[in-house]
Amino acid sequence: MTKKQKETFIIKEGDQWFKRNNSVVSNTKNFKDIDSFVSLIKEKDKILEIGTSSGTKLDYLSRNLSGLDLGLYGIDPSYEAIKNGSQQYPNLNLKQGTSDQIDFDDQYFDVVILGFCLYLVDRELMFKTVSEVDRTLKQGGYLVITDFETPVLMKRIYKHTEGVFSYKNNYSNFFLGGGHYSLINKVHFSHSTDTFNTDFNERVSTSVLFKEKYSNIYRLDS
Repeated sequence: MTKKQKETFIIKEGDQWFKRNNSVVSNTKNFKDIDSFVSLIKEKDKILEIGTSSGTKLDYLSRNLSGLDLGLYGIDPSYEAIKNGSQQYPNLNLKQGTSDQIDFDDQYFDVVILGFCLYLVDRELMFKTVSEVDRTLKQGGYLVITDFETPVLMKRIYKHTEGVFSYKNNYSNFFLGGGHYSLINKVHFSHSTDTFNTDFNERVSTSVLFKEKYSNIYRLDS
C-alpha cells in the first residue's frame, strides 16, 4: 500500500465516507465501544479520538460524563466531517488530520481512541501511527482500539474507491508485544451482530489497553 491511500482520504474519500455514514452514526443512541471504557475516565482527563468523523462519539462520551471537566479532542481526514462537528459540538476540539502525524505534545493525553481507522491506514505508515499514538499517550493512560480483529492477516478491496484496500489484523498486537501495554478489557461484536462472529470478515472488537508506567515494569535488578 502506498501513500496514495492517505491522500485519497484527505482529498476525497474521507468526505464521501462522512456523507454515507453520518446519518446512521448521529442517530445511534448507544455506543458499546465507548461504554467499554467510560468508567475509567477521571476529572480533567484529556481524550483524543483518531477517526472521530464529526465527533458524535465524543459528544456521547461528554453527555454521559457531564459532571466531569474533560478536554475532548478529535482528528479525522475529512474536512467536511470536522466542519460539521465543529458547528454541531462547539465544546469539542476538532481538526483535520491523520494518525501518522498527531500535532500534540508528548504524553499530552490520558486516553487515546483509535476509532475504526487502522484498517485503512497505509501499511507503510502503521508503525509511524503506533509511534505517534504512544508518544502522545501518558504513562498510566488508556488506549482504546476499535477495529476489525482477524486471526490471520487479510487484504480486501475497498469497494467505495478504486485502488484502495482495507487491511484486517489484530491491531492491539502492535502495542501488546513489548510489555509496555496490558489488555484490560475486550468487547467482541460485528457489523451484523452485537456478539462474537465466527465469520473472519465480520469480526470486530474494542480492546482497552493500559499503558504501564515504566518505573513499574522496569525494576532495577539488585
